[in-house]
Amino acid sequence: MLKQAIHSILLFLFLGGVSFFALAHNDTSTLLEDVNKDGTVNIQDLVLVAAALGQPGDRNALQSPDVNRDGIVNVLDLVRVSNSFGKTEVNDNSTYHDIQDYIFDKSCANSACHAAPANAGNLNLTYGLSYQDLVGRVPLNPAAVAAGMKLIDPGSPENSFLLTKLMDPTPEQGARMPFNAGTLHSGKIDAIRTWITAGAPQEGILDGIGDLSVLRDPLAVFEPPVPPPPGEGYQIHMPPFKIEPGTEREVYYATQIVDENGQPVQEDIFVNGVEIYYPVGSHHFAIFYLTDAAIESGLLDIGAIPGIGVDPNDTFRIFDLAHIGTLGIIGVDRFLIAGSQTADTSFRFPEGVALRLPGNAIYDLNSHYINLLGTETMHGEVYVNIYTIPPEEVKYEAKVFLAHNYNINVPPGTTRVTALDWHVKDELAQQGFPPNARLHLISVSSHMHRHGELFEINRLFTGELLHRSISYDTSLPSLFDPPLILDHNDGLRFQCTHSNYDTNVPLRFGLTSEDEMCIMQGYYYISTEDPETANQSVTPE
Repeated sequence: MLKQAIHSILLFLFLGGVSFFALAHNDTSTLLEDVNKDGTVNIQDLVLVAAALGQPGDRNALQSPDVNRDGIVNVLDLVRVSNSFGKTEVNDNSTYHDIQDYIFDKSCANSACHAAPANAGNLNLTYGLSYQDLVGRVPLNPAAVAAGMKLIDPGSPENSFLLTKLMDPTPEQGARMPFNAGTLHSGKIDAIRTWITAGAPQEGILDGIGDLSVLRDPLAVFEPPVPPPPGEGYQIHMPPFKIEPGTEREVYYATQIVDENGQPVQEDIFVNGVEIYYPVGSHHFAIFYLTDAAIESGLLDIGAIPGIGVDPNDTFRIFDLAHIGTLGIIGVDRFLIAGSQTADTSFRFPEGVALRLPGNAIYDLNSHYINLLGTETMHGEVYVNIYTIPPEEVKYEAKVFLAHNYNINVPPGTTRVTALDWHVKDELAQQGFPPNARLHLISVSSHMHRHGELFEINRLFTGELLHRSISYDTSLPSLFDPPLILDHNDGLRFQCTHSNYDTNVPLRFGLTSEDEMCIMQGYYYISTEDPETANQSVTPE
C-alpha cells in the first residue's frame, strides 16, 4: 500500500499535475518542504523523504525529511513535498537566525558600527552578511592575531575573538562591545558561547539556548511611542510593574479609553488600526473588553496584590494558579480585542472595516514578562495606540474569533501533534448571524510556547495552507487582501506540533512559559451585501 502511494505521487508529479509558483523571501521563512535546503522544493527533496520512510524524525537535523514534524517520516511528508513543488524560500528557522535577530540586529548592525557605511573592523553584521564575515575569519586586532584567534572559531569559544570582545577584553584587545552601549544580557553571551561550542552551525536549532527575545540588556532604554493625533485615535497605557530576578509574572491591569481631557469616552468607537509597544522581556500582551456582568461579579477584585507596580498607587492583578479567577471566562466575562508577541506590533483593517468598542467601558490589559535569567528586577510596561474612523465611514464591522486546543499531552522524549477544527456555522450561531451567511476572513494568527515547533492553519474545504509558524516567540499574523470568503459550511483546522526533549515531565496546556498552548485567533466580517445578512451586527454584552 505504501509503495503504491509513493508510485502514485511520483506519477502525478511527472505528468505535470503540480502548479509551480514562488514565494518571496522573508525573515521568518517556513518552507519545511525544502528538505535539502537548496532553496527550491523539487524531486531531490521527494527522494530524501522516500529514502527515510519509517524512520523517526530528528528535530535538530539540518536536513529533516520529517516535514510535518510529527516525529516519524511517512507518506504524509511525501504528500506535503509534492504539494509544494516549485516553491522557493530560504529557511531561517535556526539558532543562528535568532542570534542575528536578537543580538546582532539589535546591538551591533547599525550604520555607525558593524553595517554600511562604517563596517567597523571590516565587519558587517547585517542580515545575510554576518555569517561569512564572522565564521573562520581572522580579526584585524594585532593582539588577537598574535594569539591565533578567529572572529568565530567553530567549536572553540575560548579562541573566538567575538566572544572575548563581548565579555572582558584586555586593553590590547580593544574596547568591550557593543561600543558605548553597555553590556549584553548574560543569557545572550551564553547563547553565543553554546552556538560556537556546537560548531557555529548556520542551520538547525540547538537545545539549551532558550528564548532570546525576552532577554533585556542591562542598560536598554524604552522610548514611549507618540500617541495618535487628536481626533484620530487614543492611547492606552499599562504603567510599569516589577518582575523580580529568577521569576516570570503575568498581570492584568484595568483601565478606560479617555479623551484629551482625561475623561472616559462615552460613545462607541470604531477601531481601524492598532499599534502595541513594550520593552523587551515580554512573552505576550493582550487587551480585552470586560462585560458589565463580569465587573459586577467582582472579577476586578481577584488577584489584586499590592507592591507589584512601580507606583504603589497602580493596581495590578496577578494571574497564576492561585488566582485563576482573574481570567474569568473568555467569551462571557471578557472578549479579546488585540494581542501581540513582538515588542512593536502594528496592523490596520481594510478600508471601511472597523472593530466596534463600547463607550464608557472597562478594558483589561494582560501582560506576561519573563525574567528567569535576570539578575536585576525588570520593569514591564505597555503602550497601545488605537486608531479610529468616524461611524459614517464604517462599511463592515470586524469581529474577533479565538479558539483553544487544550488537548496537549507530550511525554518526555517525544513529539506530538494535536489538531482541532473551527467551523464557520458555529461562529455564526454564537454571534447571532444568519445560518447561511458567508464569513470574510481578514487575518489569522497563532500562539504557542517554547516547545512549540510548528503551527499550521488550513482551510477545511480545500486543505489550503493559510498560516504556518515555526517561530513561537515572533509569530506574525497572516493577512488576506482581499479577504478570504468562507461559506457557512466551511471552516479552519489548526494544528500544533510540540516536542519535549528537555524535561522529565509531560507537557500539557497551561499558564506558564514552561507549559504549552495551541491557540488560533483572527478577524473577520460579515458582508452586508450577502443574502439575508444585511445590517446584521452583534456587539458582545
